[in-house]
Amino acid sequence: MSPHCSKAPTLCIAALALMMSLSASAQVRETKSEKIPGLFDSIAVASERAALSERLVSREGREVARGLRVKPSIGDLERMERASQTQGRLLVGVTNDLSANIRFDNLNIRLGRRAVRGPAGGILRLKPTEFTWYTTIRSEGAKAVRLHFTDTDLPKGAEMFVYSKGGEAFGPYTGNGIFEHGEFWSDTLVGEEVRLQIRYTGPNALRALYNTKVNLTDVVHLGERFLYGVMRDPNNANLPEAFCSFNASCVQNASCSSIPSAIQGARNAVAHLQFVVGSSAFICSGGLLNDTDGSSTIPYLLTANHCFSTTSSANSLQAFFQFSTSCGGSCFNPSGAVPTVNGSTLLSTGSAADYTFVRLNGSAPSGSTLLGWTSAAVAFSNGNSLFRVHHPKGAPQSYSTSNVNTTVGTCTGWTRGNRIYQSKNFGATEGGSSGSPVLNSSGQVVGQLSGACGSNPGNACGSAATVDGALAAYFSNVSQYLNPATGGCNVGANGGGSFCTNSCKCDAGEGDCDSDAQCNTGLVCASNVGPNYGFLSWVDVCEAPSNPNSCSGNCGSRAPGGCWCDSACASFGDCCSDKFSICG
Repeated sequence: MSPHCSKAPTLCIAALALMMSLSASAQVRETKSEKIPGLFDSIAVASERAALSERLVSREGREVARGLRVKPSIGDLERMERASQTQGRLLVGVTNDLSANIRFDNLNIRLGRRAVRGPAGGILRLKPTEFTWYTTIRSEGAKAVRLHFTDTDLPKGAEMFVYSKGGEAFGPYTGNGIFEHGEFWSDTLVGEEVRLQIRYTGPNALRALYNTKVNLTDVVHLGERFLYGVMRDPNNANLPEAFCSFNASCVQNASCSSIPSAIQGARNAVAHLQFVVGSSAFICSGGLLNDTDGSSTIPYLLTANHCFSTTSSANSLQAFFQFSTSCGGSCFNPSGAVPTVNGSTLLSTGSAADYTFVRLNGSAPSGSTLLGWTSAAVAFSNGNSLFRVHHPKGAPQSYSTSNVNTTVGTCTGWTRGNRIYQSKNFGATEGGSSGSPVLNSSGQVVGQLSGACGSNPGNACGSAATVDGALAAYFSNVSQYLNPATGGCNVGANGGGSFCTNSCKCDAGEGDCDSDAQCNTGLVCASNVGPNYGFLSWVDVCEAPSNPNSCSGNCGSRAPGGCWCDSACASFGDCCSDKFSICG
């Protein structure tokens, strides 16, 4: 606080609020929420996954894969058990090293053999026009697992799946994985054992097999806290049950709450987030945000910087949407029962206002809401009502309300203005709620949850202030995405979402484009080449079409003209002329 404010802090706060209001009034940007059409059909999706799982298991035949087996250390298990549950991101799992290099170019394989032992304890079957390889990975005692892949390089026609005998299946993962740079995390599967299968159909299966490479680097061992919804927490056995048995008594089920109509959209926007930081897996909350471009529905998501703040963690993100239970209903496992999106790209993050802003790797699920927002500052608007939907301790949707409090004391490093301090009104937040968007009475996002500040902040039902990072404080860092420039033909910055459109085509080197129709005559929309132009990995860029017999952009596979750019082309005598200069 300024020394001039020490004698009259109340007047100073009022003056600061007035100055912020005057300076911001001409700069306020805002938008309303937007609903994604459709409705997620959980029964149909579960049926499809079960059918795919059954089909994949049937391909295995009678030979049993030895597979890979791991077990977390006692130290890791104790670390999960003792981790704080009251504030911040909630620790739910640990990683275990696998270091399985899956490749076949060093095997002595003959066509037509019934089955041979392959890498990672797997089984391989090879025919002239197809091959199937499969293995199992077990993390002893896990309630759910995820797999971490690096250096993924699958030939065209090859598909990789993760699945279980319990009826879950995800994939296909193809090419260089979901980010096209070789590294990604699989979707989450319930249980301690997951199965992995790579299948190829097409010409010359032996050659395709030699060109199949992937490193199975880690497995995430998810413990009981990730599946809290299907088991009771013994540490909270004596607490009165208001929602899930493991939540504090003041936590409120969103389905039992009277939520204003302007806030209802948050129930289709807020996500239960799971992600990896270092050697640990955590959960937080987050929410989808809309932008001012009415022609796009880009899946931007907001959460907290203290949840995660790196590209690798953003890539590992899996978001579980529309995770709720009926009033009086039981808690349940989020995996498999709700729409999910796997993977994201980090766009902006900052610790001062505790925010992380990403773009999800897939479309927002059907029926989702992209929340509106406002850049207007509310940190000094004493008494303003705020509203939140979130996932405390990973529980189904909870609802809470609060009021801005400009007189409550602040915590070190959490300055008022960068943070919004509030007094609790209804409900409460807990560990796992972090990153959940907080909305004003118009249903617009004004910030995201940081935590609690005050006496005994670990007591969810206590008097400690609820604190959010303020969108107004960092809006300039995300405005290029949320509020693309409206002047001129192209909207926003080159390399940003929706820069190229059918009516405003792009020149070579410009993006993001969605099809060749969004590029000027003679150019094509090249997928995921953003890094070649200094953009993010998901950006598609307008380029001149490449030589169909060139290895440019085709290393490891077949060029459109028919020649090859893989490691086996020298043996087969069909390399493209520039293979060695471009691919080595």
